[in-house]
Amino acid sequence: MFAKSPELVEVCLDDAAEITPKPFLELLALPPEKDTELWARQLVALRIVERLDPDAVINLKAHLKKHPSPQVRAWLKERAMQAGQEVFISKPGGYELVNIPGGVFLMGSPWQEAGRYESESPLHEVQVPGFYMGRYPVTNEEYARFLKENPNVKEPAFWADRQFNQTKQPVVGVSWEDAQRYAAWAGLRLPSEAEWEYACRAGSKTRYYSGDTDEDFNRVGWYSVNSGSQLHTVGEKEPNGFGLYDMHGNVWEWVEDDWHNNYKGAPDDGQAWVDKSWLGMKQGSDRVMRGGGWSGGARGCRSAGRSDGAPGDRGRSVGFRLARSVNP
Repeated sequence: MFAKSPELVEVCLDDAAEITPKPFLELLALPPEKDTELWARQLVALRIVERLDPDAVINLKAHLKKHPSPQVRAWLKERAMQAGQEVFISKPGGYELVNIPGGVFLMGSPWQEAGRYESESPLHEVQVPGFYMGRYPVTNEEYARFLKENPNVKEPAFWADRQFNQTKQPVVGVSWEDAQRYAAWAGLRLPSEAEWEYACRAGSKTRYYSGDTDEDFNRVGWYSVNSGSQLHTVGEKEPNGFGLYDMHGNVWEWVEDDWHNNYKGAPDDGQAWVDKSWLGMKQGSDRVMRGGGWSGGARGCRSAGRSDGAPGDRGRSVGFRLARSVNP
C-alpha cells in the first residue's frame, strides 16, 4: 500500500515521534522472487532507509545488486555514481551541489523541435566554465534552517499548507528576491540561465535529457499528466548524466537572468544576462524561470523551455536550486 503513496509515507515520517528503520530493513531482507508488488515496496523502503540510516544502505548493496527489479538496480547504480562525484556541501544550510565540468553546448531549441517557442531562438553556441549545481531544488527542510536563523524573514507562501510543506518537497511560494536572500545566507548564488540549461542537458540534444517523447519525460519529471495534482518529494524520478534530479517538472526554478524575449545578443560565455536597462525597463523587470512545474504541461518542461515572472512573485509551483563558481 505505501508503495503507491510515497508522499503519504513522507508525511508519516515527518510526524512520527520515534522512527526506526527496522521494519523497512526486514522488508528488504525478503526474497524478491517474481513479486513485482514487493519490488515496488522494497524500492520505497530503500529510500526510507537511506533517509533514516544511510550506513545501513551501504551494507545492503551486496544483497541487492542482483535484485530482479530494474528500478532497484538503477537506484543502486545512481548511488554508486554519486559516491564517486565531487560535491560541495554549503555551510550554513547543508545544501549539496555537484561538480559540473565545463564545456560547449548549443543553447535553445532547433526550429524542428516539437512544442518549441520563439523565445528559445536563435540556437547559439555557449562556452560554460566548470561550476557546481544543486543536486536537487532547495527543499523545505533546507529552507527551514534559513528561517530559523533569520526570524525576520517572511515565510514562503503556502508554508503552512500540508500539500506543500513536507520536509523533502522542494520549497515553493518563494520569489526571486527570496531565493537571492537564501543564496546569500548559504554563500551560494542562483545559476545563470546558460548554466541551468547546460546542466539540465548533461550532453543531450533532445527535448528532455531522457529523450524526445512524453514517455521519456515520464521517467524523469512530474507534470500535470503524472503528478496526481500535487508537488512531489525530490529525487523520485531518474537523474540526468550529471546526477541531477528534478530538472524537468516538479517546480519551476528561478535563475539569475533578466527576461529577454529571445537570445539575440545573449552572452556566449555562460554568464547571466543582466541588464541595467533593457527597452526602457530598469533592472528589476521580469526574471527567468526554468524547468516547468507539477501543474503544467510537458511543453514547458523541455530542456530549452523557459518562462518569466516578476521578482516578487510567489507561485505554488515555483522554487529554486543554487549554484557555486569553482573559484567564488
